[in-house]
Amino acid sequence: MKHNKLIIGIVVALTFGLFYPSQAQESKFKALFIYKFAEYIEWPSGNKNVTVGVAGNSDVYQELSNFAATKGNMTVVNINAPADANKCNIVFLPKSQDKQISSYDSTIGGKSILVVSDNSDMVGKGSDIGFYLESGKLRFLISEKSIKNKKMIPSSKLLALGKSI
Repeated sequence: MKHNKLIIGIVVALTFGLFYPSQAQESKFKALFIYKFAEYIEWPSGNKNVTVGVAGNSDVYQELSNFAATKGNMTVVNINAPADANKCNIVFLPKSQDKQISSYDSTIGGKSILVVSDNSDMVGKGSDIGFYLESGKLRFLISEKSIKNKKMIPSSKLLALGKSI
């Protein structure tokens, strides 16, 4: 039942579009998506406790922390360097970190760490999922191959909501 509500929330958001007039609203929606990505990825350890690292300065950090506060199995941390990604299950890289993506990719290697970028151009270049806007709507690209190469299993429901590459 809980998963059905989350799926319905994502579908409604995508169907009606996520129109937002401000950066704060955009950050809130990105955080919501990241929060829900955690529920639709299966890690090889089977661990249900997820640590999300947010690199650099991003409003997504505070918004994601707010969502995580409502759920006991998610921790949100700030990360300052690629090496810090090793303590995370998910890493969010804002656009300000685009030039660092190869460093994060090298550090993470084949480890089961989902990399979400604020820039869909980074998908396949170190990022597994990347956000983009289409007609004022927040969307995401997803690389199933990249995620599976890291021994994680994306839900078919998650794959259906994103645009696969």
